[in-house]
Amino acid sequence: MMKKIAACLGIGIVFGTFIGLILSVIASLSYSQTEYMPVTPAFMSYFSNEIQAMLGAIALWSVIGSIFSLASLIYSETDWSVTKMTLVHFIVTYLTFLPLATIAGWTSLNLGTLFGFTLTFLLIYVVIWLVAMLRVKKEIDALNKHLQDNS
Repeated sequence: MMKKIAACLGIGIVFGTFIGLILSVIASLSYSQTEYMPVTPAFMSYFSNEIQAMLGAIALWSVIGSIFSLASLIYSETDWSVTKMTLVHFIVTYLTFLPLATIAGWTSLNLGTLFGFTLTFLLIYVVIWLVAMLRVKKEIDALNKHLQDNS
């Protein structure tokens, strides 16, 4: 299990940093259009210079990637229903991602903003749940077909 956790951490760090970098470039093109801004002004205010802010952003992106990668281990619990796995995954990622998103300046604890963030997060999970249910249904149908063909 420790190997699995270590692999998830490594994958999470790499993918989290890569995705964070790509999204920061897209955000920079969308908002400033002339200069690269790796982080929001709110997050930048925690640091004394841009290099420290960039290192902070890399650390933040790595932590976020690690959280989502480690949380994917929930789906390896085969005794749970897809709904239970998705619900537990949602709770774990929401409760760990929300404070990080707030620190990063991507959301705030303002009630309206928090509602929008939560609704978006929830909609993403409804899609994840639907995809997972369809995948499981497809696997069950294939197994049933295989059993029928062999009987």
